[in-house]
Amino acid sequence: MRRLFLAILLAAGCIHGAPAPQRDSGAMRAIVQQERWAQDALARRPTAGDRQSIRASDFAAVGRGRGELKRLVQAIDRGTWIRNTAAELMADDADPQLAAHFDRAGRLRADAIQASDELASALAEAKGGLTIGDLRPGLEAIHKAQASEDRLVRLPPRAGNQRLVPAPLPLPRPFLASAARLVSANPELARELDRLPPDDAAQIRARMADVDRENQEVKRTEPLASPPAPSAGTPPPAAAEEAVPPPAAREAEAPSPTLTVANDAKALLARRTPRAITLREDGLFELSYDDGEYLVDPQGKLVRKEAPAQK
Repeated sequence: MRRLFLAILLAAGCIHGAPAPQRDSGAMRAIVQQERWAQDALARRPTAGDRQSIRASDFAAVGRGRGELKRLVQAIDRGTWIRNTAAELMADDADPQLAAHFDRAGRLRADAIQASDELASALAEAKGGLTIGDLRPGLEAIHKAQASEDRLVRLPPRAGNQRLVPAPLPLPRPFLASAARLVSANPELARELDRLPPDDAAQIRARMADVDRENQEVKRTEPLASPPAPSAGTPPPAAAEEAVPPPAAREAEAPSPTLTVANDAKALLARRTPRAITLREDGLFELSYDDGEYLVDPQGKLVRKEAPAQK
């Protein structure tokens, strides 16, 4: 028993989603401890004001933010470990506490993903606030979490006919937008993308093109500088110039009837095949899955997810 308890604590410290030990008091204590550490990381996450200071490149705020990002990414891994461990223990134990820890870990992980993604976005806008190396652990945590959910959904019902409730990960995938903005602002970091998994690198490069287009749109919509006030004796502009009519409005182009397999649509289709793909009247494409309807635009970007249609 002593060796088993030691193995449990070592597995809890690694947080790598390894197979969980058999149920004993040590396993439950390990789950509670990991849950408490994840909650502590969420309680210390930067506020909106803190993130604004980070975007302004406040030195102290950036330093604190980098430390909190590491703790939040660890909280993602902790949530995955708890779900894996509780699911294995539930195979032979119908204790409702295990099911409660399993479900709560999914919510904690979702909160940690959102908080870390928001923080990474702020750090990406700060001068020297983030590197691709800082984002790599977050991307790896997302991959481990997705692999865990893919495995859990295939497990048979647990003891007492308890079914494991899935905890889907958010779309679009976290951290990719922050990486794209970081590399767009610092082109010398582009070579660092080659050290990431090919799928992540490809999605980041695709988003970089979107960032460049957004920057061009911002430049075009920026108001022109106000002309200097006319000096005394300067004649007013000719009446003909004031009467120039505005350009005729152009008719909006019809949405494309073709779905480009890129961006979020590419990630969805690579993960699993939808039951159907439908072009809606509003120009969006509906990818139908058992857990919901994913609506993407013709460029493959996720617009929103809707509840599954009632059959």
